[in-house]
Amino acid sequence: MLITAHYAQLNAQLHADRPDYGTSGQRWAPVVAALADRVKAGDILDYGCGKQTLAAALAARQVRGYDPAIPELSAEPKPADVVVCTDVLEHVEPDCIDDVLDDLCRVTQKAALITVATRPAVKKLADGRNAHLTIQPFSWWREHFLSRFDIVDVREEEGNEFTLILKALHAEDLDLSGFRLPQPANPSKPAKTATPDAAATVTSILVDDKRLKFHTPNRMTQWRVESLFTKEPDTIAWLKQMKSGEVLVDVGANVGMYSVFGAVCRGVQVHAFEPESQNYALLNSNIALNGLSGRVVAYPLALSDTSGADKLYLSDFSPGGSCHSFGEQVGFDLKPRGSAFAQGAFSVTLDQLVSAGSVPVPDHIKLDVDGFEHKVIAGALTTLRDPKVKTVLVELNTHLDEHRQVIQTLHELGFSHDPQQAQGALRASGAFEGVGEFIFTRQLEKKVELIQRTTLRLPMSSRARDVLHHVLERVAQAPVTDAPFPHAVIDDVFPPDYYAEMLRQFPALSSMRPLSETGRVGKDNYKERMTTLFEESDFARLSQEQARFWRELADWMYSDTFLQAFVEKFHQALEPRIAAVQRAEGQLNVRGDALLVNDQTRYAIGPHTDAPHRLVTFLFYLPSDTSMQELGTSLYRPKQADFTCWGGPHYPHAKFDQVGRVDFLPNRLLAFPKTERSFHGVEPIDRADVNRRLLINNIRLTNRVMY
Repeated sequence: MLITAHYAQLNAQLHADRPDYGTSGQRWAPVVAALADRVKAGDILDYGCGKQTLAAALAARQVRGYDPAIPELSAEPKPADVVVCTDVLEHVEPDCIDDVLDDLCRVTQKAALITVATRPAVKKLADGRNAHLTIQPFSWWREHFLSRFDIVDVREEEGNEFTLILKALHAEDLDLSGFRLPQPANPSKPAKTATPDAAATVTSILVDDKRLKFHTPNRMTQWRVESLFTKEPDTIAWLKQMKSGEVLVDVGANVGMYSVFGAVCRGVQVHAFEPESQNYALLNSNIALNGLSGRVVAYPLALSDTSGADKLYLSDFSPGGSCHSFGEQVGFDLKPRGSAFAQGAFSVTLDQLVSAGSVPVPDHIKLDVDGFEHKVIAGALTTLRDPKVKTVLVELNTHLDEHRQVIQTLHELGFSHDPQQAQGALRASGAFEGVGEFIFTRQLEKKVELIQRTTLRLPMSSRARDVLHHVLERVAQAPVTDAPFPHAVIDDVFPPDYYAEMLRQFPALSSMRPLSETGRVGKDNYKERMTTLFEESDFARLSQEQARFWRELADWMYSDTFLQAFVEKFHQALEPRIAAVQRAEGQLNVRGDALLVNDQTRYAIGPHTDAPHRLVTFLFYLPSDTSMQELGTSLYRPKQADFTCWGGPHYPHAKFDQVGRVDFLPNRLLAFPKTERSFHGVEPIDRADVNRRLLINNIRLTNRVMY
């Protein structure tokens, strides 16, 4: 429900009694026009348009008005390229706010301009209530927007009103980078200028129209604010590359300078670790001061290569201090050093936190723990193997063997770094000479665009994320066998309870149709292969519970994260092909193509390498027991040693030698990159009453150039 009948009447009365009510839209006309031009909007929807002053101000554009409190404007609005919703949301009834936000998400085709007020209104309703019915801090609004949109920009208006530019989640190709709201006519503070507030304990900075606030109880914390952009400029530049909604793990967060910057200025989700008691308290105070509860989560933990309680030796007992050491009385150079104070602390490894589900696999990791960086890396090796981790920024001391080994370790894990960047970040003199921030980026991080024919993709559920994490761990541990062509066999690929659910949700034969009826093969071919394509027309044959389950599975299986894991796994075989496609067209475009199959008696398929447009093939075996072990996929080598095929024909078995078979066992995955030698097939099934069930997924190239 968007509005109750009673409240609609009260609003109608306000419109009648107050000529100025609902007239603020016109002030946003210049920004709306700029946004519409940027996204090439064909139409604009003024959502909660009141007296339609925005439409009057933009008379040359196609502006439609919607307002549930005005009968002639209350019809359900159609989606528009740009949606404007100003001076509206704070007036919505609390019980209706989620429905209204969902409706805003529905009608926004490309982008939206939205304002919210976080203070009471001057006006009152006829029943005596304040006209602002939903009064919440901006952190609350931020969370509600982020579940439905990407936040492009936010501008704070005197601390109690906020203006946002939002991008529709489905508008993945829309580039709004660099689009910014104009600064207020009389900004109260200059950008990037630190000025103490009246209380003299809070210092604020205005950065690109976003205000950061920090408690500064002493000179050290004041210096941290003043030097935010000069102390580690590469760290700021690195943070600015992050995307809204990505996850940052900040190890050695101190009082939260970079955690707050990332959350406020980039919209990232931060998990911050700081074991020192005074810094941890101030870190939480700064999180609260900036309205980031839930957006930045702080933990009073030291990250290391082991878990357990020990002493944290402090260099100085004061807020904002650094160069503390856990478990050893040493300095940042790992040489013995006395301490001013010792407190108790507890250490864990990042791998333990991720494995337990306490912290998600991060997109980015920042690591600055004054000498013990190598220990944190040693406790994060499994996490760092996950292809979801895109970048790692780590402070390294180039004079330490342990730190030089970190560079080698990260390279072996698939990351690379720019030596010029690292050299430029090194301190040239002083106590920290030779220490600097190294930025590591995962290699082979190709831009992969998963284009699906159907509308199966939904926001990934918690269960889907857990299953994906399990699958990726199994993938990371599995070896690649090179003969007769590169492939990996991965057992226990799904969690046991999820695999059991897959078997329960597998379609009955009566709900499936022969492959010959799908249009993918000739009408007389492969009638013994029964299929359910991952398309809505086939899902309509299933129960609602079954369709919901397989849609959720498609969500993670079609994800960039899943695909990237196999690009990494088979990089040696895929690199030449990917490079050729990118040289020709500049970008690799792919989509997932999945189907459920149930092979019956007399099914067989001759040796073939798969169609040319396939990049990677996944055969998930789904038997309930081991009784069909011999019905696995056969691996072939042509009898003519130099024979190759880039795809298409299925060849007679007689022209090939069967050199292997991947047994058809429960919860097993056979995955391989499509190459000119990836000959595989299925020997004729002679057994009666066979139900050979699989989930097949193919990553398909949609580029014109295939190899």
